[in-house]
Amino acid sequence: MAVSTKIRWKRYINELRFINEELDFVKEINRAAAREFQTYYEDYCVKNEFDLTELNREHRAKIDKLYPSKSTHQDHQDNPQLDTNTDGSLVIHDASSEQQVNSDNQEEYSQQLSDYQMSKDEQEIHDIFNKVFRKIALLIHPDKLDKSLTTEERDVKLNMFKEARIALEERRYFIILDIAEKFNITTPKNYKQQIRWMKKETDTLARKLTKEKDTYNYIFSECESEAEKDYTVKRFMTQLFGPEVFNK
Repeated sequence: MAVSTKIRWKRYINELRFINEELDFVKEINRAAAREFQTYYEDYCVKNEFDLTELNREHRAKIDKLYPSKSTHQDHQDNPQLDTNTDGSLVIHDASSEQQVNSDNQEEYSQQLSDYQMSKDEQEIHDIFNKVFRKIALLIHPDKLDKSLTTEERDVKLNMFKEARIALEERRYFIILDIAEKFNITTPKNYKQQIRWMKKETDTLARKLTKEKDTYNYIFSECESEAEKDYTVKRFMTQLFGPEVFNK
């Protein structure tokens, strides 16, 4: 095996680890900003004398089309809360992002309609890391822990086992590699195959990251002035109610 192959492998692991962390971070920002955006949006309507309840009633069909997940609760029919988790409910539907968003949604929906079939590389990679996980489990599975361990030592290993199990389920194999190294467990050497998988996975996560950033929650969190916040709210209202809402 060429030395350059292993160096490239390390590079792609770092890229994959970074984009996973970035995606988690942006999702956390969106959850935190959701209520702030909703509150600012409602206050903006009050301050500028927009009857939000009436606007929602007038444009119910369009709102249901853009944000169907937000119209499932009868209590929110007249004034729906558009601030829950970033499942696409606050995605910007403008010309620059709508095509990509719809494409992503269709892909996710198609996968829900039928059992997802892993590619050969994906299946082989998963099987390999499943074997690594089993080696980890032999050492730190709750049933395998030495009773002489202190409570702190036991908790550390239990947390590591839980982390490894979740990493396998979520295909965050770099976490399994990190844990395996701590216990001197031999890690797989099929570097070229792993690189192929990591490149594909990084590309998939990059699209998800873009989608998360194309939300009003995230854009609102990036606003540094009242003018920027007002502009974001106006954009959102234009999407919901049309530009004529500001001409009345």
